[in-house]
Amino acid sequence: MSTVLERYRDLSNFEYFTTATRVRREITALVTSAAMPKSYRFVLAVPMAETARSLVSNLVTANAFYPNTEHNVTQRRHYMTLAVANCEQLLQDLQCLIDLGIVKVSRCVRVAEDVETAAKLIKGARKGVKLIGQR
Repeated sequence: MSTVLERYRDLSNFEYFTTATRVRREITALVTSAAMPKSYRFVLAVPMAETARSLVSNLVTANAFYPNTEHNVTQRRHYMTLAVANCEQLLQDLQCLIDLGIVKVSRCVRVAEDVETAAKLIKGARKGVKLIGQR
């Protein structure tokens, strides 16, 4: 029985947050590595790092709104939607890196898979935001 529970130990309602922080770490590592030529750092690397930072920031802000009023539910969903938009932007930036031949495709694909997973998890969590505690 314990092996079944161990398998699901890392799964939680905030798996989307854990995945988003991993994406931020991976994007930061990618754009600060030797794989990113200096000539592209201000054009692509800095904006990508900022988008990854914004992804996590939007999720932190979303979680600041406890969904006990309609306004808070709306705000939480809004910031989660912004986080999904950050994921979409990161995917576009990764595609640009591939198209320009700047970074190895295999490295971008691994990161892109994590970004897509984060977007799916955030969308699922956003769908689950419901008004609670109403009398």
